[in-house]
Amino acid sequence: MSKVRVAYVGAASIIFTFHRVVLERDDVEVVGLSDINLPAVRERADEIGTRAFSDHIAMIDAVAPDLVVVLTPHPFHARIAIDALERGAHVLTEKPIAVRTSDADLMIEAARSAGRLLAVNYQQRMRSDVRTVKRLLERGALGEIQSIDLVSAWPRNAFYYGMASWRGTWAGEGGGVLANQAPHNLDLITHFMGLPEQVFAWTRTRLQRIETEDTVHGVAEWRNGALGSVHITTAEGPRPERIEIVGTRGLARLVRGGPHTSQRPRIELFDADMREFARSQTEIPEPEASVVEVDPVPGEGSHREVYDNLLSAIRKGTALFADGESARMATELANALALSSHTGSPVAFPMDRGAYDEMLDRLIAQS
Repeated sequence: MSKVRVAYVGAASIIFTFHRVVLERDDVEVVGLSDINLPAVRERADEIGTRAFSDHIAMIDAVAPDLVVVLTPHPFHARIAIDALERGAHVLTEKPIAVRTSDADLMIEAARSAGRLLAVNYQQRMRSDVRTVKRLLERGALGEIQSIDLVSAWPRNAFYYGMASWRGTWAGEGGGVLANQAPHNLDLITHFMGLPEQVFAWTRTRLQRIETEDTVHGVAEWRNGALGSVHITTAEGPRPERIEIVGTRGLARLVRGGPHTSQRPRIELFDADMREFARSQTEIPEPEASVVEVDPVPGEGSHREVYDNLLSAIRKGTALFADGESARMATELANALALSSHTGSPVAFPMDRGAYDEMLDRLIAQS
């Protein structure tokens, strides 16, 4: 394979600007752009020097790409990805993999049946602080994990929601903060911890004039007894994204102030394992915590790294950093948080796909 032939669906969208990094590569050829907004995508295609289409199937059949990149609104990810996979192309889709876990299931099965790669643009996994903490967890450096807490605020206003008619609607977006802002946050939780055993959540529309939720607050329990919480909102003032993971031997704190401004994680190790300390009968003070320096794992959390990994996977069989199965967890967690709030009950995993789909279909019908 001399050059990987890449085609984009939804190429008139703003998010395409982040994917332009592919134009810097000499091992890639952009062979087509498609979008239902044909005038806009034709202008972009003329600039790049490629063909423009209004229909993604017509494009795939005409240009036979090796890789199709899906940049459309979330509810269309599944259908377009499956169309591309069934026609023999690998797929990279923007986050989240899909609105519904049941759709993610179908995408994963389509990739398996076609013998093609399904990658998801969860580039935050490639941040240096995330990769460093992930390595510590894999090595058991923090002991048995007891809790994980995440807080993230993405302040938005009426101008933002007015930029596109589908924003903040059940029919157009499939949800609010859970479908749009939260996927990266929820992906990091599941990247570190896997899916919990159960969740309970509250979703609310507190300030935004939208029909979907602008705030979610949830609690979770994992199989080993670890507990966690998540608070994500577009209706509160800005503050750094914070993730804190506490184990019996120490803790890790990740703070991110904005795009590409991650700080080095703060790692503290206890001088005694809490499992041993809790059973101790000696009169000693509480364990002391010492800040330790760890060698950072390189990473930027960029789209460029996503393409580096994916193209290596296509050419050399390198493992994907965010494949369909691992990316599905963030969607399943989002679906479970929404279902819990709407039913007022805890939701166990694996989540009941039918119950969520029935709820979402009802909300879309009322949209």
